[in-house]
Amino acid sequence: MAILISGGAGFVGLNVAENLLARGVDVILFGPDAPPPAAVTSLQRLPGRLSLAHGDVSVSADLDAVFASYTIDRVVHGAAITADLARERRAARDIFTVNLLGTVELLEAALRHGVSRVVQLGTGSIFGAAGTPSAMLDEQISPAVPLTLYGISKYGAERTAVRYRSCRGLNVVVARLGVVFGRWEYDTGMRDTLSLPLQLFNIAEAGGSAVVHQGAGDDWVYATDVSSGIVALLDRHDTPEPIYHLSAGMRWSLAGWCQHLKRSFPAFRYEFADVLEQCTVGQSASTPRAPMSIERLKRDTGYQPQFLLDSAFKDFFHWRARFPSFSSPNEMSLVAEKPASDGV
Repeated sequence: MAILISGGAGFVGLNVAENLLARGVDVILFGPDAPPPAAVTSLQRLPGRLSLAHGDVSVSADLDAVFASYTIDRVVHGAAITADLARERRAARDIFTVNLLGTVELLEAALRHGVSRVVQLGTGSIFGAAGTPSAMLDEQISPAVPLTLYGISKYGAERTAVRYRSCRGLNVVVARLGVVFGRWEYDTGMRDTLSLPLQLFNIAEAGGSAVVHQGAGDDWVYATDVSSGIVALLDRHDTPEPIYHLSAGMRWSLAGWCQHLKRSFPAFRYEFADVLEQCTVGQSASTPRAPMSIERLKRDTGYQPQFLLDSAFKDFFHWRARFPSFSSPNEMSLVAEKPASDGV
């Protein structure tokens, strides 16, 4: 039996694949193009068998072909276009085709082919402005008021999954992700804003300077923890809730991240500003969102984030030493073609 990851070339998909392959599980990464060669080479060294399958999540024939080619028992659905305003203006239809209609096609294929478990990746972006004044965001009582087409389309996909679970008999669960950063993050061409920790790391590594907005968002979660949470949801077949928050469950310290960078890269200079127009990084992350509560996930799977500020920086610093150019601005030299959809 194997696990299919849609949006497998995205960095969340790569982290999940790394986790599963290290356990000896067979994994198929599904998407329009292969992941970067450096990632594929690293993943192929792990005990499980890695396969790459070409296809579009919004095309039912492509999905049927991959299910016909492999014995797939479980699915992680992470294909998405994470769009900024510029992409909204030029490609609104594409956003909904991948994020919402692609979800419908994937769930229908899962039903047709008898998949035993689907973990669908959602996003905290569905909270929109409603997520700002809250002390902690809860799966059941916090209102979802998405503002962007990304958030709107992902909320539609989330509600679609819940409907398939309740009325179609599909064993699907939604993992709402916080702002993910860490290993294997790169510009796929369909993820319009890299995480603030990665942007700052790249600047610091190059000996540059940054002016960061004082109120930049800080609901981060390290990619290795995200992969652990997703695998925990895959492994537990009968989770009682249809939706779980998957985050660190806390606010991060942007100043603390910059201090780590300064110690590791002494030439790095940074300051914080209250006026957005004065900032050189983090403009799109200017509004902080309350942390997402992870109590239900901890209760039902035993999930516990292991990589908070100090341990996350240490892990990423050493990982980057192994892959020195992977997430840096020249990373696209590693990628032959940009995929048409990315992991959430």
